[in-house]
Amino acid sequence: MSKYEIKSYQESFLEAQEKVGTEATKDWRGFGQTPAAQLKQAYSREGFDPETKLYAFKGDEMVAFLTSSIVPESEDGIKRANLEFALCLPGHEECSDLLFEKAVENLKEKGIQRIQTRVGDIYKGTVEKAKKHELNYSRDLYILMAAKVKDLSAEESEIEVLEFDESRDLEQMLKIFVDELGASEEYAKANFERIAKDKETFAIHMVIREDDKIVGRVLAYRSQNDPKEFNFGNLYYVDDKYFSPLLSTAISKIKELGAEKTSLFLYGDTLPLEEKYKSFGFSQSGKIDFYEKEI
Repeated sequence: MSKYEIKSYQESFLEAQEKVGTEATKDWRGFGQTPAAQLKQAYSREGFDPETKLYAFKGDEMVAFLTSSIVPESEDGIKRANLEFALCLPGHEECSDLLFEKAVENLKEKGIQRIQTRVGDIYKGTVEKAKKHELNYSRDLYILMAAKVKDLSAEESEIEVLEFDESRDLEQMLKIFVDELGASEEYAKANFERIAKDKETFAIHMVIREDDKIVGRVLAYRSQNDPKEFNFGNLYYVDDKYFSPLLSTAISKIKELGAEKTSLFLYGDTLPLEEKYKSFGFSQSGKIDFYEKEI
């Protein structure tokens, strides 16, 4: 009999999930564990299946967890699920296989035919786990761009980049997130609530306005694991002329705040921006790919 007990999701697990995930990924790059409050919102949505979130306990202590989610059926008719390899506390790595096997068993029972997951050297251990469980490369997913802040350049511009003003800008940004970026209203509101509540972490939040309309926005925030590292969110801009003022202003700001390192992910429509970021001093530091397996 295993010394570990595997349980499906319960709301009371969320605080421990955040702690385990934070500890297990402390040496990863470009990754941040989702806070418990945000997990609660995500797991409270209609259609949530608690059997897609699995937790390993030793006695009363959570020592590992694994999350998966069923993907809407695509045109090819194949039923897929996203699955993230287990995150385990040191000394409990054997839970990874137990949780993987249980997750695959559950997903098969739900009619899933193929699992897909994120794999890369910057997510430590995922390359080895993909090989062990015989997942194969499917496609590029993310590129991690990184830099030492002292090596970054900022360009002068006459375009004014201003601090985000919640009373003035929030409704516009919520509308942009929902109407232009495809976010749900619930997600958009939760995202901006989190930013407003933790201005120490989300220290740089700026916009460009023209005739009272937001035409650009930049967000940079402190890493959970290193306060001297700042990560960038995706820049929003309606015209290429706003890219440089947004990024340059944020670079100047993080220098003022004593940042030593910075990074960002490119994916989807932002992948072609790699050369633009390189012109400011960023370089490719790693990548994450999608791997798949028939089950």
